[in-house]
Amino acid sequence: MNTLDNLDASMLRAGSVDPLNVPPDYPRVRDLGGVLQLDTGHLGNPGTIAVFVLPLPTGGFAMIESGPGSTLAAVEAGLRSAGLDVADLRYLLLTHIHLDHAAAAGALVARSNAKVIVHERGAPHVIDPSRLMASALRVYGDALEPLWGHMEPVPQANVTAVGGGESLDVGGVRVRVIYTPGHAAHHVSYLLDDGSMFTGDSAGVKLGGADLLRPALPPPDLDLEAWQESVSRMLAARPERLILTHFGPVTGATAAAEHLQHTLERNRVWSENVLAGMRAGEDNAALVARVRHMEDVELAEARVLPGIAMRYKITSDASMTVGGLSRYFTKLHPERLQVE
Repeated sequence: MNTLDNLDASMLRAGSVDPLNVPPDYPRVRDLGGVLQLDTGHLGNPGTIAVFVLPLPTGGFAMIESGPGSTLAAVEAGLRSAGLDVADLRYLLLTHIHLDHAAAAGALVARSNAKVIVHERGAPHVIDPSRLMASALRVYGDALEPLWGHMEPVPQANVTAVGGGESLDVGGVRVRVIYTPGHAAHHVSYLLDDGSMFTGDSAGVKLGGADLLRPALPPPDLDLEAWQESVSRMLAARPERLILTHFGPVTGATAAAEHLQHTLERNRVWSENVLAGMRAGEDNAALVARVRHMEDVELAEARVLPGIAMRYKITSDASMTVGGLSRYFTKLHPERLQVE
């Protein structure tokens, strides 16, 4: 069964978004100032999944995130349009190994021999993704290939495992690694000397063309307490801007700090909604319906255009949210399921 049953067939077709709803400020390649943002155009939809390109003083470039395997051709086209050759990729920094962030890693390394930097818990699955892909197949079924493509292995010699706290020399650029679990136990964020922090999913989902922050709460190892600690570490690093994979920059130290605090509030609101349903004895279908209703209310209140609303539903899926929070409460906080 395809657990993305809230996505109708049109969402799996390239070019499914009404062009009138496409944010005008998200071209394929966007210069963020010292960093290039490449829009992967996932499922033909702009402004949902980005990868980032960092020119290196020693030559070539680094990338933060690989994007899905299904968008590899779009990433290569974006590199070419920026005057870059994938063969000159020297480093690939992964915030975590979920397929929307890491599935194209092996293919990119095969084309470049780049070094991959990834958290130590994710490194074995980058080297041998067979278990990861088998698990994804059970979750997504026949939607796996159009959604995320295939994940090729990365040679062990090309993988550098990190735990957080490292200060790395990435082709002449100093990159600080911050361990940021919560969304995933293998999640890290990367901080540059100019204050740019690449947050992966640790700062939620905020798509272009809408003033709405959505939580990213998937299984299997969602941990809201760990997420709070991660935000504390991120705030302590005093970022000057956040750069979200979904999608783009939050600029200014004050705006970055407020966004991180708001991420925790959004996690709380959404988790309490699912907890209320679990306490009421609702089954999985009812919990998903509950989350979709909350989602629709928020999108309407924020006056999000239909095309952008659809991209939110793809990027922060209701069934995944229920799966993540149900597992979190059942495994980590069964006492909270008791009706007072």
